[in-house]
Amino acid sequence: MQLNSALACVKIPTGLNFGPVALLRLETWITAPEMGGDEWGHVKPCLFVRLTTKDGLYGWGEAFVLPYRKKAVAEIIHALGRSASKLKSISPWAFLDLAKQAAAHHLSLKFSAASSALKMALWDISGKLLNAPLCDLLGGDHNRAIPIHGNIWSTTQWDVASLETRATDLVAQGYRAIKIHPMLNHTAQDAANCVNQVRAAIGGDIALLVDLDSQNNADAAIQIAQAIEPAHAYWFEEPIDGNDIRALAQIRKDTGLRGVTGEKNCGLAHFRAVLAAGAADILNPDIAAVGGILDLLDIAELADQQGVQISPHCWNSMTVAAAAMLHVCASIPNAELAEIYPAYIPYGEKFALKAFHLEGEYAHLSYKPGIGVDLNVSALHTLCEHHQSTCLSLAEATC
Repeated sequence: MQLNSALACVKIPTGLNFGPVALLRLETWITAPEMGGDEWGHVKPCLFVRLTTKDGLYGWGEAFVLPYRKKAVAEIIHALGRSASKLKSISPWAFLDLAKQAAAHHLSLKFSAASSALKMALWDISGKLLNAPLCDLLGGDHNRAIPIHGNIWSTTQWDVASLETRATDLVAQGYRAIKIHPMLNHTAQDAANCVNQVRAAIGGDIALLVDLDSQNNADAAIQIAQAIEPAHAYWFEEPIDGNDIRALAQIRKDTGLRGVTGEKNCGLAHFRAVLAAGAADILNPDIAAVGGILDLLDIAELADQQGVQISPHCWNSMTVAAAAMLHVCASIPNAELAEIYPAYIPYGEKFALKAFHLEGEYAHLSYKPGIGVDLNVSALHTLCEHHQSTCLSLAEATC
């Protein structure tokens, strides 16, 4: 596959030459929710994957999870891992074929999240085998400065004054693009007032991203869009459920705002339909839920052909999944404002060595091989509410 790219030599190879790879062990950790940095809301549970080869090399992955579904995703991961262990040699491409067969044309977000995590770990192993950063394997450039936005998400901080303070704090930290969720616990009128007041607080030169979190009523979304015209929203995210493609297209047409959708969706067919309907200016499939890195690159290629941007969703830890997201953004020509959860960063620092650093409005990747992140397993265990290990070797004594 070759991306239609303005970047030099952006080609995705159909295979990497590092010889046969056999898997030894698969482990998953599900972390407990915890208060985030600056006590700004809670960090949701995260699901981490570690694949270890028979040669002792390991790769990290992460799956998008939601309440009541965490262990279901973990079980799918272990089932897929057992199937993958039967392959003569494992690679991102070999696993892609296996996952397609296992899905049997019945994709779900849980299955796609499980597949995403395992593919991520395999890419991490691939980079380590070749001693190269993931984005370099994908034809990108690890030196590329990646524009970001700071997501102000909280399950507890709803009032406008708190949002104003948080937004101005992030601007002071160097963020030049801020996302808010004005419909959380608010009426449509309250939401509109919230957007306009936050705009007044941060000034007119900061990009203000508005996320409506998939409303049930398209008319309410249009009403809010009209009421926030003075705020000049940079984009209008998930004004209605992403599966209602016709309504998304109509909202985009009626409001004139840049529409964003895709975070809850998987499968190339869905995104192809969104593009065909003219329902989005920006697609935001989740890096840890869409099905895998190659799946996301396919979506990016289709989007680029129609002048549509990609801003990968990343409601995950700011460790493994965030690093993978940034590697993808450094590898595609149509990347738009990668998603960062500032409140999650201190939490990740408890157990992870970061693969990137933030400097003002940009993220910068390290030159570490693979995804570039490493987790402290001892620290991870202290935060873990569920750990599972599966031996993938026929000789279980070797595990």
